[in-house]
Amino acid sequence: MQNKNQTLPDTNYIIDNTVYPIGKDSDGVMNTTKELHEVILSIVLEFDRVCRKNNIPYALGFGSALGIHNYQGFIPWDDDADIVFMYEDIERLVAALKRDLDPRFAFDAYETDPRYNVLIPTMKITRVDTYLKEKNWLTLPNKCRKHAGVFVDICAFIGVPENAKEHYKLIKKTKRVMPWYVFIDGILRLQPYRLKKKIKRFEEQVAKQYQSSSSVSQTIIIPWQDWSRDVDRLAFPRKVILPFREYTFEGHRVYSFNNIEEFVRLRYGEKALRKIEDGKWYDPYPLERRKAGHIAAYNLKRAK
Repeated sequence: MQNKNQTLPDTNYIIDNTVYPIGKDSDGVMNTTKELHEVILSIVLEFDRVCRKNNIPYALGFGSALGIHNYQGFIPWDDDADIVFMYEDIERLVAALKRDLDPRFAFDAYETDPRYNVLIPTMKITRVDTYLKEKNWLTLPNKCRKHAGVFVDICAFIGVPENAKEHYKLIKKTKRVMPWYVFIDGILRLQPYRLKKKIKRFEEQVAKQYQSSSSVSQTIIIPWQDWSRDVDRLAFPRKVILPFREYTFEGHRVYSFNNIEEFVRLRYGEKALRKIEDGKWYDPYPLERRKAGHIAAYNLKRAK
């Protein structure tokens, strides 16, 4: 609760000018998250352009939604962005990206390339003139292209059971095939095509079955989603997520969830929301944990 002696600042978000390094690139040049954010923002704005042109709803989600609420932009030390769309728009979105995406960018999806790993977010939009290698590249490789660039994950949201236990049962069905998938795809470096088809059919069945549910969540075929939190934090009331609304993000107008503050509270807990002290907004996230954590190697100015 706000102290009665405190006053709200003129800006209703946190201003953080701290420099957060991401390490040296493949040319030996030190960069910060600020330079990385410029590249990621270009991907977000291109995706926004394509979606607006084709009237396809989308939303910045997860940590990006938290960034909108707390910072009106990126979380300063974050090294990625997340975008959400509704599963029923997948065919229109794929067609729009194939037709309208600027050549400086590329997208990968199972719907256009069966080599795509279906256990990761539904699509990836990449800036082709950059290079990026994730720390988890061994178990979650993207085999659609030889050289990976800086990317943004695009994740489908679907309707899910309103009961958390029933939701978890659906996730467990994917988890049962995950060890075999990872062994074939990540260790043997082969393509489990039949298994991929089975998983994608399962996703489609669930999406159709629960398309009118009052609860929605990211697709149940991403089995990694509940490893760090309870399953009751994975689904959200449809009215919290939809309809998507416009917000300011790094000085641009983009879309995110209908009620971002409630989404953050449900997903990350009350402690993740910005706080005010002595008339200034601050982030309660521990200082020692404010580090970019996904990048193994990169170059923001050229492909490898």
